[in-house]
Amino acid sequence: MSLMTVLFGRRLASDEEEKEQIGPLSGIPVLGLDALASASYGPEAALTVLLPLGALGVHYIVPLSALVIGLLAIVYVPYRQTSAAYPNGGGSHIVAKENLGTRAGLVAAAALLID
Repeated sequence: MSLMTVLFGRRLASDEEEKEQIGPLSGIPVLGLDALASASYGPEAALTVLLPLGALGVHYIVPLSALVIGLLAIVYVPYRQTSAAYPNGGGSHIVAKENLGTRAGLVAAAALLID
């Protein structure tokens, strides 16, 4: 048994493919979390760290919030470009598959599932 078979399972036959596809109802919760969602945890994490500092921590929340907003803006620009390039939907797994090949698409999809 190869390492690829252990990690990803056996290859599906063509007639098995359709019943194994993920539809929109299960695909959105499974693959929907991505960098934009992950970046939105920043303000909560900043407050968790700064809360024990009390009044001194409040002094730092505005600059840290500005950095998080800047990060969200950096994430927003490529998302907008991807939306324009893939009007029918283009998560990172689709973009990686079409631009870098099937293996890269599978790696991106696996990363989203693990995240």
